[in-house]
Amino acid sequence: MKERRDFLKKLGLSTVGVVIGGGCPLSAMVKDDTNEAATQARLGAYQFAMQYFHFCKTLIDTLGEEKAFPVVQQALFELAIDRSDKMRAKAVELGLDFADKNSGKVNDLPFAGWRAGFDKSKGEVFCPYAQVWLTYYEEYPWFKRFAPLYCDVIDITKVENFTRTTSQRKTKNLLWGDDNCESVNFESDKVKQGIFTYGTRKS
Repeated sequence: MKERRDFLKKLGLSTVGVVIGGGCPLSAMVKDDTNEAATQARLGAYQFAMQYFHFCKTLIDTLGEEKAFPVVQQALFELAIDRSDKMRAKAVELGLDFADKNSGKVNDLPFAGWRAGFDKSKGEVFCPYAQVWLTYYEEYPWFKRFAPLYCDVIDITKVENFTRTTSQRKTKNLLWGDDNCESVNFESDKVKQGIFTYGTRKS
């Protein structure tokens, strides 16, 4: 319990409104009443984060952790391909090429919910997914593998599939215990050859 509290404190998270055992009352987690768009975006993100946890837990309960891991990874890869294919289509519609610098212009995340000006005193961290997922770590230590897997597979694959020239490396992650999330994008010969980090396109 003390380790969990210290970990949350390091990230600026309050234990108020968090139920021990992985419960996560959404109404208690919505902190910003002054920005309705951000509040609603984060509320949706909280529910998605809970859904991902239960998706992983059900697979582990059914298959075991080691067999579930590659299944989750493949599902995330397919999701990232689908999302970044739609980003490419949007780029074509806007007359943009697939340069890395243009990915942000067609990104599909509701950035109002990932606002940089989060208030640590209100129990917020930058990423609403992390705010939920961290609450599961103590009771479900296996989730420390599966939570950051989402970030790795989705973010890296989106970059690789959108650009077909560039990959990404994570350097910081709230889910690792860091104070922020950071990454570095770099040109990749493997990606140019169609070899992605977490899988292969079916077409």
